[in-house]
Parts: sequence; C-alpha cells; structure tokens
Amino acid sequence: MVQGGAVLTFTFLLVALIPFIGPLVLILTPLPVLYYCSRLGRLRGLTVLAVSFLAAYVILDLIAHRANLSVLFMIGFTGVLLSEVLKRKFSVEKTFLSATLALFCCGAGFVLYHAFHSGIAPWQMIETNVAKIIEENIKLYAQMNISAEQVQMIRENAPQLTLFFTGIFPSLGLSGILLTVWVNLLAGRRLFERGGVAFPDFGDLTAWKAPERLVWIVIIAGIMLFVPLDEINVVGMNFLIVSCLIYLFQGLAITAFFFRQKKIPKMFRLLFYGLILIQQYMVIVIITFGLFDLWVDFRKRMQEVKDVQS
Repeated sequence: MVQGGAVLTFTFLLVALIPFIGPLVLILTPLPVLYYCSRLGRLRGLTVLAVSFLAAYVILDLIAHRANLSVLFMIGFTGVLLSEVLKRKFSVEKTFLSATLALFCCGAGFVLYHAFHSGIAPWQMIETNVAKIIEENIKLYAQMNISAEQVQMIRENAPQLTLFFTGIFPSLGLSGILLTVWVNLLAGRRLFERGGVAFPDFGDLTAWKAPERLVWIVIIAGIMLFVPLDEINVVGMNFLIVSCLIYLFQGLAITAFFFRQKKIPKMFRLLFYGLILIQQYMVIVIITFGLFDLWVDFRKRMQEVKDVQS
C-alpha cells in the first residue's frame, strides 16, 4: 500500500507540474491506478487512491501551484472504472465497449455540468475551448520555425477550423477514450503478468476482427460526406473517424500477427510502431489493411504461405 501510494502520488504530481506532458504519457496515467486497485482490492485500492490524491493536493498547495483537479480526478476515476470492468471478466469486445461508453457518458456529464454551471450552452463552451486551443497553437507556431505566411494562413482560417473541430468533437472525444482504454488494457496485461495479478484471458488478440457490419457504417458515412448539407457532413465525419479508429485496431492486429509469424525482433517492432506515431501516412496504411481484411483475410493468407513454406 505504501508503494502504491507513492507511485500514485508521483503520477498526480507529474501530470500537475508538467504542463506539456506528452499525449502518450498522459494516456497511460490511469495505468498505475488500474494496477494497484486490482492488486490491492477494491477497499484498499480506493483508500490508497484517496490518500494519494490528498497528498498530491497538499503538496501542490504548499508550493502554491494551482492544479487542474478535474483532470486528476478523471485519471483516478478512469483507473478505478477499468479495474471494475476487468473484474467482470467480459469478452474483449464487451470490456472495451462498456468501459468506453461509461467513460464517455461521464465525460459528457462533466461537460454538461460545467456548461450549466457557467450559464452557457454545452456546444458554445466546447467551441470556446476549441478556439482557445487553436489560438494557443497559433502562438506556439509563431515561436517555432514556421514561416509567417503559414502562421497567417492558419490565423485567417481559425474560425473555420474552430467550427470543424467543434463539429467532430464527439468523435474525437470518443476516439480518445477508446484509445485510452486500449492502451491501458494492453499495457496493463503485461504489467499484471509481471506482478502476478490475475488478468482476464482475452485470447489471441492478433486474431481480432471488427464486426463485418461495420463496413456499412463506413460506406454510409462516406456517402454522407458528399451530401450538400453541412449538418449531414458533420455527422458522417464523426461516424467515419470512430470507424477508422476501429479498423486501425484491426490493422494493428494484422501487423502483430505478421511480426509473430516472421519472428521479427522486438527492437524492429518498436521502431515500426514508433514510425506509426511519427508518420501519419502510416496510420492510413494500417487502417486500409484493417478495412480490406474483410475481403482479403490477410492473416489467413499469411498462415497459408507459412504452411506451404514449412
């Protein structure tokens, strides 16, 4: 419990004191909460979490640092929720779906609460925050080695960018939550194994496939983008973003299956995954593999080639 308290307190302080913490690190912050809540049990885990939250708050108050307590609370809540979902021993699809929808509903409730508390419409609050983020990025670009013409072009198109990102905010939020659940459960699986903590058997994740009917959502969403109505375009874009993320997971499963078949060293696997984070076009390639796997069945063909070679 002492070790867990120290780790969780350090996690909260890390998030509070480092404003430009990397997205991947921020996504992984619920992992320590998930691990210790599962390892220590519900009561002791929640006790350690509460003490750690209080300790971090006191330390931040002593150094006169104003932290975003809402973010710290969401980190703790996410870890606890994932721990509770894992205890149910659902299938991998039901585990991801239940955790993602629960977090999405909590996030939506959080937005609604702050919107009504502020006396403005939820959508206006989201638009205001998106506009602030875009403005902060424009200031950041101006300080970087980016030409003044490009910065000016972004500034001139800021209103259109604000409307666009406000429109797709639901899918971005849902995708972010789904990605958070995915990263923490995959990392948690390895961490639980090393710590001797029971973890649900999700089977061979490299064989995972998205539901075949999902392709119809992609097709319908694509058609909606060509309808000459902005509202329908926005709805179609939201569906398309979430669908592409699911096919990204399927493409990554195909990639992991290929690495295992070819016995690619872990170093080269990490380099490849790092390349995906750096080069956006690689993400499109992986999504394409995931989508066309419905007709091609890449893993079956790779297995047949291996059987022939052996």
